[in-house]
Amino acid sequence: MADPFVTPASLPVFQGWQAPGALDLHAAFQRAEGWALARIEAFPEPARLKARLQELAGSLKGGTRLGLDLRGLRDGADHVMAAAREAGVAFLLHTADLPPALSLLKQAHLPRIVAVQDAREAEAARSGGASALLADAALVPDLGTLHLPVVATAEDALQARRAMEAGARGLQPRSPALLESEALAAFRRRLDGGLATSEQELLRRGPAPLPRLRIRNLDLAYPIFQGGMGIGVSWDRLAGAVAREGCVGLVSAIGTGYHGSATSPRRLGRPDGTDALNPPRTLEGIVRSARDRAGGRGAVGVNILCAIEGYEAAVRASLAGGAQLIVSGAGLPLALPEFVGDADVALVPIVSSARALGVICKHWQRRHGRLPDAVVLEGPESGGHQGFSAEACAEPEHTLEALLPAVLAERDRWGDFPVIVAGGVWDRADIERFLALGAGGVQMGTRFIGTFECDAAPAFKDVILRARAEDIGLMKSPVGLPARGVRTALQARIEAGSAPQVRCVSHCLQPCQNGKGAAAVGYCIADRLADAYRGDLENGLFFTGSNGARLKELLSVHDLVEELTQDPGLQRR
Repeated sequence: MADPFVTPASLPVFQGWQAPGALDLHAAFQRAEGWALARIEAFPEPARLKARLQELAGSLKGGTRLGLDLRGLRDGADHVMAAAREAGVAFLLHTADLPPALSLLKQAHLPRIVAVQDAREAEAARSGGASALLADAALVPDLGTLHLPVVATAEDALQARRAMEAGARGLQPRSPALLESEALAAFRRRLDGGLATSEQELLRRGPAPLPRLRIRNLDLAYPIFQGGMGIGVSWDRLAGAVAREGCVGLVSAIGTGYHGSATSPRRLGRPDGTDALNPPRTLEGIVRSARDRAGGRGAVGVNILCAIEGYEAAVRASLAGGAQLIVSGAGLPLALPEFVGDADVALVPIVSSARALGVICKHWQRRHGRLPDAVVLEGPESGGHQGFSAEACAEPEHTLEALLPAVLAERDRWGDFPVIVAGGVWDRADIERFLALGAGGVQMGTRFIGTFECDAAPAFKDVILRARAEDIGLMKSPVGLPARGVRTALQARIEAGSAPQVRCVSHCLQPCQNGKGAAAVGYCIADRLADAYRGDLENGLFFTGSNGARLKELLSVHDLVEELTQDPGLQRR
């Protein structure tokens, strides 16, 4: 079995991005004497895992140079180890802090490369028997005293050169552009030698690029919105990470009293009243933190439900924090321009019909002298609350494809702002399909749940990652419209009348009328969403879109956006 650090003939080069289009980058890297890296599902099914690894290892006759990226693995370490040994896998890559369920990985008779973020994690990895470290190029000078081989993750040639000078024993280029550097010239020649001319071009440029997205004064590298998910599923960590990759990251304004920075008064373990549930100063801080994390790229916005108690205060707090967009639905945001005033911020209403868009445009233009800067058309496949009755959600005239032409026509009556489609959008093929139908971009929520940066608890993510198609469906909500999520123990307890008592401590949404709606359906939505955010499997309400059962991997926001855009290394600025 090959080992990348045992008398290598040349600099070990590790795959650092996923393949664009149909290019088999795993095979190409192995043929070029590099090291392929395959992501493993969070909860791998043993037979499917075994078949996949055999296929990947079989792409190189006479041996394998394949490693497994286990950073998103949540369970099944024994199956992974067995399949890896049988396929002749060369090494394992995992994080410094392994969950207890994955402690078996330390007993694997395979080299283990541990991904570390600082010197403390590196020391822990060395003590835990790591064979090598994977670290950002800037960290390499701090790791020399550990006497372990270090693979440097590099974004450009300067980073790569400095990492090599500091003692890095291998490189993980995060972009094909880095292969043009002097340090990787020999590897690049080998890689090109094993590819057809068309494949070489695909590797350099990727498939046809997605268009940029322009909204008001924003020029975004990619036409992708990350949906605003509350309570606590999309706050500063997720929204900031998405914006950093050139997209729109949305902070959810609902329930910020549960954020770690909040100092809200509590009663019965819950934020006591509307001001405690949605404290403006906390929201302002979350938005500011997201902007900091974005590093000046993309755009950070806030999703504010029209039905939220304290709507105007949430708008003003978003502006104070530096929000670049305000996205607002769950009702018609007719007063939004009044609350924004002269602030230079993009206003993006959410609608479910052409009629709703027409009402908003007419009112905004007549009363406030402005129009939307973009509009989100949300179809009935989205997670959370729907803009349709349960019956209408299943009718063919309410599919996203059926709704879009009328909304585009209504948009054309008022201006040329982009229409962003949401609800059931899953991959690059879906993005291309809706752009071809006239959409300016897409909004995706469920896919971003499956990222390391998602603000929800690991247990929340596990519920979605384990869900089957039959587990996901519509359910009654205290606000009067159906909502889509995963059916868990909570739904059974509601039906049996044994769900937690409705207390209405926080007064979250106007349509609930201080708990009357909650009493009618048997649960408080704010309390149950907060329990889900914290990972309470017994009492939590776990919202997801109709494609939730397709979510199988945990990965970084960078890797997800790279997959969706098929822009290797996310080189567009």
